[in-house]
Amino acid sequence: MEVKRNGHRDLWSALGDQLIAQYVRDPGADGHGIYVVFWFGETDGHRTPPPPSGTRPGGPDALKRRLETSLTQEEARKISVCVVDVSKLAGGVR
Repeated sequence: MEVKRNGHRDLWSALGDQLIAQYVRDPGADGHGIYVVFWFGETDGHRTPPPPSGTRPGGPDALKRRLETSLTQEEARKISVCVVDVSKLAGGVR
């Protein structure tokens, strides 16, 4: 499992460079993994970094779809992408 917040500088690379390259290779994982991103919204300090190509996603659902499309068909069978919208819960968190 790899966990990031939407404003993390490695948001776009962690799925491949960390989860897939390091964690799912463990024999006990058998190629399975979960990438969790906490969506705090586009507030100061939590702004989503620009992706390698295209524009920033406009919300948690768009971010989930964008991350999922970066997976190969084989990876998508064993790796789940979960984007948890905590923007309303975070309210005044800065």
